[in-house]
Amino acid sequence: MADQPAKYTGEFRRETADYIISTGRPITECCAELGLNSKTVNKWVQNRRRELSGEPDPKAEDREPREARRRIRGLEMENAFLKKAAAFFAREQGWPRATG
Repeated sequence: MADQPAKYTGEFRRETADYIISTGRPITECCAELGLNSKTVNKWVQNRRRELSGEPDPKAEDREPREARRRIRGLEMENAFLKKAAAFFAREQGWPRATG
């Protein structure tokens, strides 16, 4: 069980980041006190500071094109499958093979 990463709720992450931001203490010091990994908590604090300042998420701009490419790949695979299935059933029915 020690090999599994700890799962923290969004509320816990937010409260931990708020605690560190409000106290102004170093992240490593607070993490030692709370028994948390400083690299992980540093990400929480950076995200929370970004939220509080109203800055947009830098990864949000990349997300839409990535999701669109993923969707296009899925549709292309589905289209290829349907073409093969149509050709298979056309042969089963004895229809002449379509070219193109």
